[in-house]
Amino acid sequence: MKVLYTSDLHGEIHLYQGLLSEAISSSSEIIVLGGDLLPSFPPTKRYEDMVPNQKIFIDQFLSPFFKRMLETTSVQQIFLIPGNWDLGYPYLLKKPTERIVDLNQRSYRLKNGYELIGYPFVPPTPFRSKDYEKMDDREAPWPPQKNPSYIRSSDQTDQLTPIDPYLYLRGRETIGEDLDRLPKPLYQKRTIYIMHSPPFGTRLDLIQGGNSAGSQSIKTFIEKNRPLLTLHGHIHESPELSGAYTDWIGETLSINPGQSAWSGRDVMKLHAVTFEIGRIEDTLAHTCFQR
Repeated sequence: MKVLYTSDLHGEIHLYQGLLSEAISSSSEIIVLGGDLLPSFPPTKRYEDMVPNQKIFIDQFLSPFFKRMLETTSVQQIFLIPGNWDLGYPYLLKKPTERIVDLNQRSYRLKNGYELIGYPFVPPTPFRSKDYEKMDDREAPWPPQKNPSYIRSSDQTDQLTPIDPYLYLRGRETIGEDLDRLPKPLYQKRTIYIMHSPPFGTRLDLIQGGNSAGSQSIKTFIEKNRPLLTLHGHIHESPELSGAYTDWIGETLSINPGQSAWSGRDVMKLHAVTFEIGRIEDTLAHTCFQR
């Protein structure tokens, strides 16, 4: 079963077009999208306009795009999780379908017995959208916050509620606490986790300046549970800075394909990986980098 995985497309249409081209050329049967699917900044540059702008993108482009993908390629199913910018994510699933599957803190067992489990939350960032951010643990440091920050008022409204990010994040459960409540797979050695944040202190979470910005709780979770594979995103530049888009955590292979999804860059080619479930190491390929 051929899998095509990417993350952090941020509403860039030409990257989605690259995804379609890669799906066709690779004859992929499954597409997995690891979060930050929707436009981050509306044309007005106002956080308050983020959700309406994302809903317009879903209606006018993304939903028709997924329909075209499923009708014109070998892709049988598309699996999704949100990322920290995807405040409008629930609207994407307003019309449930068996072929577009929400993996947000859910599991899905494929016909071949392998299992997919998704987790979207990332440690606190300097940005103002906080719906999909949580403290890594009660002691981990986090960057300075902008006050006010924003959360979506509810799934039924486009409005954002201003919040004090320090009070809000300290009042939520942590990523470490969350991970203990994820669905339990039947066999970890046949399980693939899709987690928007990469694990901390690996070749997958380097930011400019050489610091790590991933999740220690996610790394500890991987070390403890030893799944077959974990797929990540969030830190776009890490593969270019570290020189690698894969890393091993014990017996688990972890992947962050990176991305070039910020407007204004001279070259913006889709960063994605393909592989065959069941023989990942032998078939793993990246659209931009050598293994």
